[in-house]
Amino acid sequence: MNAPTNLPPVKTDFSVLGETPIRKDGYEKVTGAAKFGDDIHLPGMLHGKMLRSPHPHARIKSIDTSKAAALKGVHAVITGADMPKLNMSVVAAGEGGEVNMQDIADNCIARDKVFYDGHVVAAVAADNPHIAEAACQLIDVEYEMLPPVLNVHDAVKEGATVLHEDYTPGAFLFPTQKALPNAGRLFLEHGDVDATFEQC
Repeated sequence: MNAPTNLPPVKTDFSVLGETPIRKDGYEKVTGAAKFGDDIHLPGMLHGKMLRSPHPHARIKSIDTSKAAALKGVHAVITGADMPKLNMSVVAAGEGGEVNMQDIADNCIARDKVFYDGHVVAAVAADNPHIAEAACQLIDVEYEMLPPVLNVHDAVKEGATVLHEDYTPGAFLFPTQKALPNAGRLFLEHGDVDATFEQC
């Protein structure tokens, strides 16, 4: 069933809702004249590309970037070994949240292991994106395949694959608590929960 299309327009007191404003950037977009980030080219600008892991869980045995670094037009090639190794440090993230800076650093570029398909293992800066892409193809990475953890149910099972060998999951605040391989647990209680519910 099709809705009727000849209904009169509904008059509202709103200046935005229910109105069809003229888009200030509409003309540039529909004519192709709009400028986006990819359209900007500055003198001396370099282009970056990243080489990503094709495996969901693997140990990085070696990375050879020599061919990529020797390619004409390549200015830099970095791997996780070029980045500072951060120790676990929990910092405030605003609105009561906290983040572990080691987690963030390890997620930016893999150091010893990759934890998901697409995890960055190397980055290239070159004169243009084509050279950067070609350089990525010249990077040789040797992986040792490890069993992946593909869902939350497998991750919390006893004896599950351990992703972070240097972490103590669940033991950050309570060292005596038995921890699962890939899940942390934190229990907080304030006051008498049962008595409070009885008063409701």
